[in-house]
Amino acid sequence: MPHPLPDDPDPALVRDTPPLDRLFALCPVTDPVIVDGGANKGRITDRFLALFPHCRVLAFEPQPSLARKLAKRFAAKARVTVRACALGPHDGTAELTVLSRRTLSSMLPPTGIHEKYAGQDLRETGRVTVPVVRLDTALPEGADIIKLDLQGFELAALRGATGILGRARLVLAETAFYPLYDGQPLFPELRDFLAAHGLAFEGLYDPFHDASGRLASGDALFAAKSACPGL
Repeated sequence: MPHPLPDDPDPALVRDTPPLDRLFALCPVTDPVIVDGGANKGRITDRFLALFPHCRVLAFEPQPSLARKLAKRFAAKARVTVRACALGPHDGTAELTVLSRRTLSSMLPPTGIHEKYAGQDLRETGRVTVPVVRLDTALPEGADIIKLDLQGFELAALRGATGILGRARLVLAETAFYPLYDGQPLFPELRDFLAAHGLAFEGLYDPFHDASGRLASGDALFAAKSACPGL
């Protein structure tokens, strides 16, 4: 495997614990308000409901067909609110590029994602204009936990949450170590942005190495000092 690059995280901070288990261990409240950005089919929302029986989840999913399925799946769950929109830095609309593997669809055009999943069929199957909302607009009272899996749009979504980040205790965001989408900010920029808002990098979970052995992506966990005083 290649040596780590300068912008790769300290190997001591690459964890083998499941990220949601660690998030649960660090969360100082039993009834958190949770943002599930990029909720897809609802697997992570379900996991949040199991971990935190008294939580409230706001699930955001921009792909219309997935959002409809998500709303149907959680129709009987009063603790879950589904929003059929993307998260971003401005309220409005934007174009979503849909790929044949729908979980990799993004608000940004695909580039290095083809290297990450070399040999897999990742055709562009369409583009759709979707509503975009800032978290500051959607949830002005703030959230305890923000989870973002937005295929390169995580930092853009956080730029729309600067008014509520001061309340956040934990942020779990997918991040990349080389561009997977056109214009995607990489891990150092995400880390520095959240540090400036009082959230320190706690560790990298589920690291993914491409066929060449390069670290491509992972789930980065950030914690407020109230949640993790040792950081």
